[in-house]
Amino acid sequence: MNTFLEFVKQHKFTVILVLIGLVLSILFFTIGFWRTILLFVILAVCFLIGYLLDQSGPEGIREFFNKLFGKK
Repeated sequence: MNTFLEFVKQHKFTVILVLIGLVLSILFFTIGFWRTILLFVILAVCFLIGYLLDQSGPEGIREFFNKLFGKK
């Protein structure tokens, strides 16, 4: 078990990217390409909203959308 943890520490990005590739492959083959893309878009939006709430609360979300869609 110790050697496995050492291997993971030495090659952490390789392990992470292989796991991401495995998950993506499973998603593509089970739910399809477009549904997988939609899933990641929804996850990204939820992550962005959560990040903004963590950083500056509801006011941060208002500021972000005002900057994004506000008149210049």
